[in-house]
Amino acid sequence: MSENDVQRVIARLVEHADERSVQVIYDLACTAGYLWRCGNTGCRSHNPRGRRYCEGCGWGRKGRPVGDITPSLYAVPERKWRALRRAVAAHFEQLGTPVPDAVVFDYYGGPGWRGAEVRAMYGGRCEEIADGFRDRDAHEDIATALDGLTRFEKPAYAEHMRLVLAS
Repeated sequence: MSENDVQRVIARLVEHADERSVQVIYDLACTAGYLWRCGNTGCRSHNPRGRRYCEGCGWGRKGRPVGDITPSLYAVPERKWRALRRAVAAHFEQLGTPVPDAVVFDYYGGPGWRGAEVRAMYGGRCEEIADGFRDRDAHEDIATALDGLTRFEKPAYAEHMRLVLAS
């Protein structure tokens, strides 16, 4: 059974269950490893096992607010993170859209971190940023900051980086 099939089955079971049975279904799905319950005491969401962040509040799996995830094994100078944070926040401000809580980069190849797939996190909601920040001309400040990280250490395949923008 695929992950999507499992999620559809759980959703159908919950849809036709009473309140007490819903909790039993969620407990069984968590015990079987198909769902994980958010550890944030203010959130009661159950999330699919492949999801990194809670759909309800956007916190991490361990019930903590999201923080930066630095990808390398080595300490990247803090000035490089500040430059990237400033450039990404300025990008959203220039667009006139709300600045996301965090931006997530998942590297699967391409010109260093500029080739990463990028998602903006707004609480528990993630929005993919089409084409990420690959276009150097369209995203000059971000491209420069990402290239600086890449020069420091080239990302490995499937490496994950999260940059928190919310203060």
